[in-house]
Amino acid sequence: MIFDGREFAEKKEIQLKAEVEKIKKSGVVPKLVSILADNSKETELYVSLKAKFAQRIGAIFDIHHFDGASTLEIVSDIKEANKDNSVHGIMVQLPVLNEHEILPVINPQKDVDCLTAVNLGLIALGRPKFLPATVKATVEVIKFALSQTENKPAEQMEDRFLSGKNVCVVGASIIVGKPLSILLSDLGATVTICRSTTKNLSEFTKGADILVSATGVIDLINKEMVKEGAIVIDVGISKLLREGKFRVVGDVNENVLAKTSFLTPVPGGIGPVTVASLFENLLSALRQGL
Repeated sequence: MIFDGREFAEKKEIQLKAEVEKIKKSGVVPKLVSILADNSKETELYVSLKAKFAQRIGAIFDIHHFDGASTLEIVSDIKEANKDNSVHGIMVQLPVLNEHEILPVINPQKDVDCLTAVNLGLIALGRPKFLPATVKATVEVIKFALSQTENKPAEQMEDRFLSGKNVCVVGASIIVGKPLSILLSDLGATVTICRSTTKNLSEFTKGADILVSATGVIDLINKEMVKEGAIVIDVGISKLLREGKFRVVGDVNENVLAKTSFLTPVPGGIGPVTVASLFENLLSALRQGL
């Protein structure tokens, strides 16, 4: 089965739009401030997708551009957004220079993409306030995949619905791989975390009932590395030049489809669900602040 992330995200969008309409009746408009210090085309694309989603659900997506600005200016802007009661969420579009000086300034109550040490630490403690949007999306898609492949409605699954499952996460970033591994373990899975540079990587991936790759390395995962009937979640994203044109691709080679029971494509897989998950976090932050 090839997962349709756009269709999955559209259902979330309908629910979010209805929630925003209810919130607006109380005189409040959900507002997310996005700090943009990298003006690459890729970053502009990511930000534009979020802006369009916000417009469709009726939220405010306020982009603060900082092309060539100093770290001090960005920090000052975040502090102002922290104090602004009309702002319910703050995110910094990565990458950004001196992130170790910038990210800690975000108020954890408004940290809707889980970039601060406080919120990442709460995940490690098993008491998350927010999940990174990509992590949240990945867990929901895994749950959906199991409902499809095991014919068990998601709403009937137990809290530790991954008990007995072997999961391999390839990629150890602080915004995806590490927090995802902790969360999957808390859901009952036996988790192995690897990197694209792991020696004999296939020895680890071939034993996984669920394989998640989030490295940004094109075609890192091929069918020889996948267990028959595995669920494969491709979180990686890269640009590939082919026939004079750039196309977006993931970590997983297309030939994997021959062995999987469920595969998320790139594009159109985890990406759209991640955007929707970010705005779910925004509404959660708003409700917690009321």
